[in-house]
Amino acid sequence: MSTIIEQQTAIVIEQIKANPQLNQFVNSVLPTPKAFRGSGEIKLVILGQDPTVKNQKSLAKIKTVLNLDKSGNLRNYLSEICKGLGLDLNKNVYATNYLKNFFVKPPTQFKDNDLFTKFAELWLPLLRKELAPFGNIPVITLGQPVLSLVTQRGAPKHVRDYWGYNNEWKSGKTLPFKFIDPENNLLNHNIFPFPHQPSIAKQFYRSRLMKYVDFMRDYL
Repeated sequence: MSTIIEQQTAIVIEQIKANPQLNQFVNSVLPTPKAFRGSGEIKLVILGQDPTVKNQKSLAKIKTVLNLDKSGNLRNYLSEICKGLGLDLNKNVYATNYLKNFFVKPPTQFKDNDLFTKFAELWLPLLRKELAPFGNIPVITLGQPVLSLVTQRGAPKHVRDYWGYNNEWKSGKTLPFKFIDPENNLLNHNIFPFPHQPSIAKQFYRSRLMKYVDFMRDYL
């Protein structure tokens, strides 16, 4: 992250800590992971949800968004997408999280279904500022929760709806691929929803992955 974004991230963290409705959910001891920025021309933005993972012991080891400074299954998955787009993850990608704070446990374990929305309201202005330098560069969202935070009311909120899901997809009956244009999302970029790495093992997503990547190439 740039110095300005880092400073404003710290300000939002302080706002969260001062909010009695939100501070109980936040681990404010760990430093916010830095955004990942490739060494060359940025041609793709990857947007994650938040830095929290299930293994609490590994939280302190997360220094970069999506652990892109390390090898692993997620990095391999994103490298595969980039390769299909004709891009190099190490050169052409900027990656950041929508919610930049650590939670005390994975947010899916909280009973408050509106928790994401409450945090998103604080983080959205900063995210927009962070992405502003990247103009019309497309954004990949990872997973359904972060997708639901960037869509306008009425837009499909499931990744599979953008990948042409149909109940009869196994027999080849699929719907057209879709993306979210700037007029219909909160980030003012073309957004292409992708499942998070664990879900790509599902047969539907695995069978459609490179076809959706090919579809996306036309919009780079």
